[in-house]
Amino acid sequence: MIASYISLFLFGVLIGNFTTTLFYRLPRNIMISGFNQKSTRPPFCSNCNHVLLFYEYLPILSWFSTLGKCNYCHTPINKSYILLEILIGLIAIILYYFIGHNLEYFFLYFCFAALAVLNIFIYLEHNFIPTQVTLGIIITGIIYRTLIDQEIFLWLASLSVGCILSLWVIQESMEDKNSYNYNRLLVHLILPVSLWCRSESVLLFIISVALCYLFSKVIKYRIFYPIGILNLFFISLFTSIASS
Repeated sequence: MIASYISLFLFGVLIGNFTTTLFYRLPRNIMISGFNQKSTRPPFCSNCNHVLLFYEYLPILSWFSTLGKCNYCHTPINKSYILLEILIGLIAIILYYFIGHNLEYFFLYFCFAALAVLNIFIYLEHNFIPTQVTLGIIITGIIYRTLIDQEIFLWLASLSVGCILSLWVIQESMEDKNSYNYNRLLVHLILPVSLWCRSESVLLFIISVALCYLFSKVIKYRIFYPIGILNLFFISLFTSIASS
């Protein structure tokens, strides 16, 4: 059992290591290494641009071997990298504990959690939510609903409603010049909700998001999207556990 959880943690850390690449490159529109070697760059220091050797970006180990600093310019490395790796490793263990008996659901919820955490980290660091990551949450949601419903009509209808609502929200957001535009954030929640939330839990999510909106207004901090996407994840997960 212990060996299984250690393996799960290592699996999560490896995925977390890849998310650190997305965390740095997506906001800067840098191509991910491996897709096109002529137009991309291998891992490099974000300060001195020195290309890293393979052992300098090993998950977790490289952080301790370099003492959290670049070996060349000695600039401190962003702590978000190691936090992403450890957090996603822990998520793999926790999800397996609750839904490991169903590997399909485990991998789908793990992908959802990893993508949601990545979006939260990018949003808090750059005040920006990459569409590519939200699209990944939508695609895994489509697979999830197809497995749950054993048909495509229900999720297709739900996604269609989500698309219509999103278009209306986008139109409204164009008229809102506020730098902290809730409508733009809401678009990144509506489509995932249409797939990951079953009909009986949509109302619960709406109530939780409304409370989150009021709370974020009171404390004036950027918590609306992070709490919203985490609410969606936990509501969907516990609904799935309760019905299985």
